[in-house]
Amino acid sequence: MRACIQQRFNQLPHTRFSFLHPPRIHAYTVANVENPSAPSREDYAYANVFLWNTMIRKQAENGDITRDPPLLYYIQGLRTGLRPNGQTFMYLLKALVCGKNVNEGEEVHASVVRTGFASSEFVSGALLGFYVANGFIGQARQVFDEMPQPGLVLWTLMVRAYVCLTLPGEALELFRTMRRVGVMPDMVAVATIVSASGLLCDAPNSA
Repeated sequence: MRACIQQRFNQLPHTRFSFLHPPRIHAYTVANVENPSAPSREDYAYANVFLWNTMIRKQAENGDITRDPPLLYYIQGLRTGLRPNGQTFMYLLKALVCGKNVNEGEEVHASVVRTGFASSEFVSGALLGFYVANGFIGQARQVFDEMPQPGLVLWTLMVRAYVCLTLPGEALELFRTMRRVGVMPDMVAVATIVSASGLLCDAPNSA
């Protein structure tokens, strides 16, 4: 799969990714010496990460990931020295959900773990959503279980995932576990578990 990604990357014109290269590196280095208020190297790095994230997000919004695969933008950003943040992974996973790219999503998951963002509830929520959207409830539960202290949002997402995949028994059991560990449900969580109860009642063997 990596070889396939590399081949697709090599076929794209280099100018497609020119926005990722820091502009006028020497100029801003000299400017900082002459004028301390001038933008620093860190300022330019932040701006480039912002542009990087924006390009990936646009792919998710447009839904056109065939011409400009979002993972290629991610790889090229890494090659130019950019460091991903939580938004990078959230936008990237959203774009991959649109394209149903399961293998590439697993590559992103590995990158999330390597960069230390697996402990981020927002990134883990995006990973969980990616796997659920593709029907991989086991991987979604693994993401949930690997969170050291999942918050209410992640608990609710996991319960809802079971409901969406018509697994009401698992949803109810997870909800009970959530209550046992002291996480108080909000109205969204309560509405989700009501839906699970309705599915359980409607099951053929519920009588």
